[in-house]
Amino acid sequence: MIIEVPAGSPRVSLRHLDRDGRATDVVGHLVAADAERMVVLPEDKPAVWMERSRVHHIKRVPERTILPASPPDALQRMLGRTWPGLRTARLGGWVLRAGRGRTSRANSILVGGDPGMPWPEAVAMADEWLGKPATLQVVLGDPIIGAAQAEGYRLVGPTVVMVARSDDLPYDHVEVKVADRPDEDWLAIWRGGSADDALIAELTSAPAVYAQIPGVAVGRVALDGPWAVISSVEVTPELRGAGWGRAMTRALVDAVESRFVALQVGEENAVARTLYTKEGFVEHHTYAYLFPPA
Repeated sequence: MIIEVPAGSPRVSLRHLDRDGRATDVVGHLVAADAERMVVLPEDKPAVWMERSRVHHIKRVPERTILPASPPDALQRMLGRTWPGLRTARLGGWVLRAGRGRTSRANSILVGGDPGMPWPEAVAMADEWLGKPATLQVVLGDPIIGAAQAEGYRLVGPTVVMVARSDDLPYDHVEVKVADRPDEDWLAIWRGGSADDALIAELTSAPAVYAQIPGVAVGRVALDGPWAVISSVEVTPELRGAGWGRAMTRALVDAVESRFVALQVGEENAVARTLYTKEGFVEHHTYAYLFPPA
């Protein structure tokens, strides 16, 4: 079942009794409750429906803490919240995202955990929710990749997730202009000033800080718990190769308070990966997209 999670749904630990009196503990977001039943949605599994009369104990608990040592699926969910698209829903452990068709992150199904049904059925349900064939975002090594490729899906866009502890990154103060929305000067540099309204809507679908070295470079950083997630770093073409990308990355780390930093870089971009490694980032995992058969 697809569930659109209400904003602000509390994360709870709940103990309920089955009909034989055995206790079961569930941790997840409380997405629905009425006089007769409660529905709790774990991070990576289908929702658990239970009769309120059988709920033995419930308490609110903090959001799950994601660490650099956490598994790829956990980091993927965290990263997804910083670029979520304009509409999201859950299908068990899968996250459904719909935007305006301009970025893969905002217009794909984040595959991870248990959708509660065989993957072809889950994809069919996601297709119906999206109103079109779904693109899947998958961590390399997920067994769904081989099965999907056998059905004609194409694996494209391998992207490396790199992480670091904020305190381990070099500090080099750079004067930047920051705002909570991209202004005309910021947009003039990002993607060569080609962003249309649909792309900007996806860019701004989560709260973020937009920094710029005026006329030189721009970047975006979004917060999720202890994480700062850097994206959209771009240097004006005539100034590339002079260290401004490194300066912009350092400025983004300095612009927010965080314990950890993550960024994403194309697997084929060896120059950027080497630069980020020298800055103190390490490679965590690689993801890619499965595009449906034409």
